[in-house]
Amino acid sequence: MAGFVPRETKLVAIDPHNPKTEQLVPVAEAAWAGKLIVFPTDTVYGMGTNAMIPEADLAIFAAKERPADKPLILMIANPADAERYARVVNPVAKKLIEEYWPGPLTLIFKKKPIVPDEVTAGSETVGIRCPDSLISRMIIELAGVVLATTSANIADNPSPKTADEAKENLWGRVSYIVDGGTTELGIESTVVDVSSPEPKLIREGFLSWKDLSAKLGLSKQ
Repeated sequence: MAGFVPRETKLVAIDPHNPKTEQLVPVAEAAWAGKLIVFPTDTVYGMGTNAMIPEADLAIFAAKERPADKPLILMIANPADAERYARVVNPVAKKLIEEYWPGPLTLIFKKKPIVPDEVTAGSETVGIRCPDSLISRMIIELAGVVLATTSANIADNPSPKTADEAKENLWGRVSYIVDGGTTELGIESTVVDVSSPEPKLIREGFLSWKDLSAKLGLSKQ
């Protein structure tokens, strides 16, 4: 994996309860152009870029020093957008989307051809999340593209809950860091594989598998 390309980083301070569109437009334009941005989500701070630009996807791996075989996820602004990038056919998946999106839940689907292999590290599946964060969704909507994302930290470091923690990891490695205060949940999203008929827990985050099972009648693992 080639090393990261040094970048001039700009900090944008945002009121998380009243984000201003004009403050986020330059950030969204940068993401659209394939530059790397950092922003708060409902869980932890994320790093993202235009998922449809393979070179930009690879830049995330380089900036994060992320293993090449560890996929990124797609972040969308509206739950209905998932069907553009994935085969949302599993009835349980549809229940999970209806119940928990926007929110701290990443679902893994069979991907559609539109998704670059650079996002999925060559896998036939893709993780998708719709965050319960106004700043995140505004950036995605303003950019007009789906974002390839991961947590805003150097690989193996703790996921950042504040912009200062993200700065410690990625200053000089990304074009923008949006400071929206401390993230609300501070715990990574729960990841569930719904690419086959029987859903499978991949990572337990803010949502517990016990609660998901009880809520939706899923098989406990």
